[in-house]
Amino acid sequence: MASSSSTGGTSSAVEARHRRFRPGWPLTLATLCALALLLALGTWQVRRLAWKTDLVAAIETRGAAVPLTVEAALADPVAGEFRHASARGRYRHDLAIAMGTVAETGEVGARLVTPLQLADGRLLLVERGWLPERLLPPAVPAEIEPAGEVEVDGVVRWHGGDRAGPFTPANQPQRRRWFWYDMPALAAELGGQLEPLVLVAEGPGERGLPRPLPVRADLPNNHLGYAITWYGLAAALLAVYVAFGLRRGGE
Repeated sequence: MASSSSTGGTSSAVEARHRRFRPGWPLTLATLCALALLLALGTWQVRRLAWKTDLVAAIETRGAAVPLTVEAALADPVAGEFRHASARGRYRHDLAIAMGTVAETGEVGARLVTPLQLADGRLLLVERGWLPERLLPPAVPAEIEPAGEVEVDGVVRWHGGDRAGPFTPANQPQRRRWFWYDMPALAAELGGQLEPLVLVAEGPGERGLPRPLPVRADLPNNHLGYAITWYGLAAALLAVYVAFGLRRGGE
């Protein structure tokens, strides 16, 4: 019995020594191509992570920077985004619109957007804050519509290149209800030179309405998770390739 067991062990050792790694050229080429693609995708996500991290840091820095004038923000709309700015003019309450749908404290409403007419006649959209559905244009109460020249302090948002998402409702100019900033269509509807910036007012109006809404960057940063996924798939592919090559070499 001992001799038989020794013989079996020797046979297994010899078999292990003579096992070869033989995955075959077709599988090797396919694996190399797939591996290169997965590694490239992972590296791209790492670069996107660095870019997004720098962008978020830049936005936070802009928020703490010295406030701009609207003219300075218009000189470089992209760099001026998320900066604090102020503008002086007269509200065109007759052109006010409702933007989007926002629920606050269990009540459905929207953002009140009123064009501010600057001294030279240009129009600048101002997001004044949230109003409940029953008070949206054209039913905005006169007591929350400031008359005369006003100075508005707020945060700059650039909407010159906005596009509707696949699930965004269609704008309804006839109802003065818009769901995304279609600047060319808004300019045609309002009948004036409309700037591509929106100033999000920071202070509440009379009697607490319109209610200001916080300005968020809305920049999801999931690139690290995506990079780990792509690199993990590359490692799994390599492990399967090695295991298959060893198994095939032992047959």
